[in-house]
Amino acid sequence: MGFRYFKEDSCDRCGICFERCPVLELSSAEAKQEIAALIIGQTDASSVYQRCTTCYTCDLLCPLKANPYELVLERWNQEQLSRGISAIAKLAFPNEAANMWSSLRALMPDDELSLLDSWQRNIDKLEKTMVLTGFYTNLVPFVTMTSVIDELNSLVAGFEGFWGCAGDAYKMGRFDAAETIGKMMQEKLKQLGVEKLYCLMGAEAMMLSDVLPTRFGIDFSFCQPEPLDYWILEQLKSDKLKIKSKLNKVVTIHDNCLSKYMGGRLQEVVRETMDIIGCPVVEMVHNRQSALCCGWAATIPALHGNNAGKPLPTLLYLLDSLYRRLQEAEATGAKTLVVYCHACYLFLSLIKELTNSKIEIYMSLELVQMASGETPAKRNDKRAWDIMAIVSNLLFRWFFFPGERKRFSPKPVAMEPVPPLNPGDCWRLRLFGNIINSWVVQNAMARNLIGVAARSSISWYRRSQRKAEQAMFSRERRRYG
Repeated sequence: MGFRYFKEDSCDRCGICFERCPVLELSSAEAKQEIAALIIGQTDASSVYQRCTTCYTCDLLCPLKANPYELVLERWNQEQLSRGISAIAKLAFPNEAANMWSSLRALMPDDELSLLDSWQRNIDKLEKTMVLTGFYTNLVPFVTMTSVIDELNSLVAGFEGFWGCAGDAYKMGRFDAAETIGKMMQEKLKQLGVEKLYCLMGAEAMMLSDVLPTRFGIDFSFCQPEPLDYWILEQLKSDKLKIKSKLNKVVTIHDNCLSKYMGGRLQEVVRETMDIIGCPVVEMVHNRQSALCCGWAATIPALHGNNAGKPLPTLLYLLDSLYRRLQEAEATGAKTLVVYCHACYLFLSLIKELTNSKIEIYMSLELVQMASGETPAKRNDKRAWDIMAIVSNLLFRWFFFPGERKRFSPKPVAMEPVPPLNPGDCWRLRLFGNIINSWVVQNAMARNLIGVAARSSISWYRRSQRKAEQAMFSRERRRYG
């Protein structure tokens, strides 16, 4: 095997990694059973294989540094190479038809489309300093509409062809693709002469500063990649960015999965920023090292095993994972949930809308805007419903076009713009978008009914999944005595 990051010789099968996993909630016996099953490749008997949300905590928990997280990714990789990937995953591949980025362009307003065009034009400018937009930033470009980063605006560049700095490929276990993307990015950034790289999406800075160098030996030290959050904190501390008034908002912070890399420094930078702008933090039960994934990465395990390729089970698992994190935020009593990853921002906004939650969701940058006297564009609620239009089109394609249900082998990664949508997809997306954003759906009664239906569906799904897992563990105990 070309890529082997799990250290089997170091692992003593103690099960601590999965017993203390914030998602799985396994007993000690179940956790030991899980790691043993995964090591021998018995994925049909693995709850981890079906439920891991790639939060990375298990690597941090392992007392022997055996990298159990990479074992899960390795097993997913083996299934994908032997059987292909579930067709639903095309949504997250920027070079496949009707992907999320191409689809959203059919629904985006002109001012955001203009931003995307300018960022793509800037990608070939020779600059010593560059601000990289980020994979998921391109789904919510309105967050950059602020004078807070005026000094850097002319340096903003990037497009989906950077593949999120290989973040999604790595999380799916596509090690070969992650290595290719990393080398492709290294060559491009050297060609442009970049000596300082700020990433609007901190998760991508973690890929460049930690994952790609340590796992694949791809060195990005020449461009000193950092999250833009570091630059914002420096501006606040040096008083170059003026705070007009403290916000006095009690907030809770969602720490994204990749923020756990590089010793968790990004997590503390965001907390220090909140302190400066007057936002005292009340922590969720799972925070920092043990933070739950926002839920978006929950689509990855749903691409494998018995339910692979079935959109409704995949959607229910996604909603369940998203709602777990939202409920934990609500339980703190804070009225505001702060995120600093654009994917988390978008998908936590989605579950907020579907469950009709009253908690506010802000990017940390948006709160800095408010403290500096600006009003953020704040289009996340509308964008969440745009995602539902994309999901509606995905379901339509799956039900009415049999070819859309087949597993696929991804096209080779390439540094290219996203492909345009065909006219049929454009028409359907706009139709679904108009319906979903109309008064018929957005009135108070309909929103309450949608909230009740979403919460009830998630509750039913949780009960059914726990029964299935208990039955599976019982079978395995009988098998191994």
